[in-house]
This record gives sequence, structure tokens and C-alpha cells, in this order.
Amino acid sequence: MPLQDMLDAAAAGGTVEIEDGWTQGRAIYGGLTGALLLSAAKGTLPERHPLRSLTVSFVSPATPGTAEVTAEVLRAGSNVTQCQATLRQDGAVVATALASFGRHRESALAMAPAHPMPDLGDADAIEPFPYMEGLTPEFYRFVDLRQVGGQIPFSGADAGELSGWTALRETPDVFGEEHLVAIADAWPPAAIQMLSGFAPASSLTWTLELVAELGEGGLATDGRFAYEATTDAARDGYAHTHAMLWRPDGTPVAISRQTITVFG
Repeated sequence: MPLQDMLDAAAAGGTVEIEDGWTQGRAIYGGLTGALLLSAAKGTLPERHPLRSLTVSFVSPATPGTAEVTAEVLRAGSNVTQCQATLRQDGAVVATALASFGRHRESALAMAPAHPMPDLGDADAIEPFPYMEGLTPEFYRFVDLRQVGGQIPFSGADAGELSGWTALRETPDVFGEEHLVAIADAWPPAAIQMLSGFAPASSLTWTLELVAELGEGGLATDGRFAYEATTDAARDGYAHTHAMLWRPDGTPVAISRQTITVFG
């Protein structure tokens, strides 16, 4: 089932067949999980407003095959609507998300982000990571990642910064919020490049905050984004990172924040 078909099935609620090939280790890639949950939440909206924030809790590994997705509106106010969506397999919760949608409003408060887009050069001059069976995550066959800064995972790097260009290998006809969610988590956790050898790691929680509106009436995009991630802290088996995504023209689009479990 292609990505768009999975998203459409999630928006309708009920059963979703999660396609093989979207895994990262033994679990479904977290960006796909988030995108399915967002689609389910949007399917319940009484009135469509832009996504402002999505917080996903990865409860247990989701795997390819049949999943049940449900969503409900927690509150629909005059300006903001809050939704919760849950993904289950074999009757057990594997992931849940809170999505906040907010009406566009004029405000006297406006400021440029404190973190401008870095100079990443021409994306077309950089070769994307190839999909190599058994060596790279399975879902790399669907995403286009072109690394500029940072090191490869488990290379004993001195710092935990990472940057590059990100996109889907096949750009959808209409690029929406759920497609942004599907690629925003595609890069390896910035912290694991500082490990000197392999150690399992996975996202515990993930929040994506949109600072620009996508979709109808919002920010037009060709589906390619600049990405830069920073490791804020790491100790006691957990790492904490934040990242930003920009359009190629430097327009900020989203802020990503993660808590990552590290078993090593």
C-alpha cells in the first residue's frame, strides 16, 4: 500500500495495512507512525485549521501489517481544536498522539526565528543516502536524505550536530502536513554519532511544532527542506535533541524536539 493510501485509510479511521519496507530495525519508522496518527486526527476535525503542534509517544514497537487507528476531538474551541489519536496492534496500544490545530489570527507579535537556516549549499550537488539492504534502515527506500554536516551514526564524533536536505523520493501531488511529519523524523538521532560503537536507540517522545502553515492557503513547497539538529543533553540512557526545518529559501517551517532512549 503506497504512503498516500495508508494516510487516506488512517484519515477514514479503522483498519490500516502498514506496508512492508517502512521499518527501522524491528519497528515501523516513527515518522510514518506520526503521519498516520495525524491523518486520523485530521479525519475527525469538525472544521479544518492548520496544524500547530503534534506530540507522539511511542509506547511499543509498531510492526508491518494490520493496525487499528482511532481518533477523537478532545475540545473544539473557537480558535483551537485539540485531538487525540491512538494506534493499536493486536489490541495493544503501540503509539498515541496529541494534535493541536489553530485558526490563523492576526497578531501584533511577530519575530524572526533566532536560529537562521545554515548554508547547506546546493542540494542537487549532493548524492542522497542510498538504500542498501541490510545496511541502511528499510524506510530509506522512500526518503531522500542528503547529509551536509555531522558524522555517520556510531562513529565516535566529538559533537552531536547534524544537517542536510530531506524530502520524499516521490513527491505527492499535494504536499500536506502529514507528509512533512513523514519526513521530519527521517534523520538518525543526532546524538548517536557520538557513540563509538553500535548501540540500540529509539525515540521515546517526539514533538513537531509548525511555525508556518502548510496546505491550502498556506506555505507552498516543493517538498524539500533544509534540516539541522542539535543534541541539547545526554545522560542516564536518554538523549534530548531539537531540530529545525526550513524551505530552501530560508523560510522556517517547523521545530522538532525529541527524547531518545539509548541502550549503550
